[in-house]
Amino acid sequence: MYRDYIDPKFTWKNFNLEEQAKAIVAPRSNNELDAANFKKEFPELLPVKESLIMYVFKPNQKTSMT
Repeated sequence: MYRDYIDPKFTWKNFNLEEQAKAIVAPRSNNELDAANFKKEFPELLPVKESLIMYVFKPNQKTSMT
């Protein structure tokens, strides 16, 4: 999304598992928050990706995407 909205020339290099082990102390954990209670209480909440686009990327989008 950063590349789509901010800098189309941005690149990155992914870690391999060995590099990741050197860079972080704890092993990777894939946890998921159950947001069912939040959705009941605040039905107007947007999904994370839509919120990021609306409130982070679009307001900071470059006017000229060259």
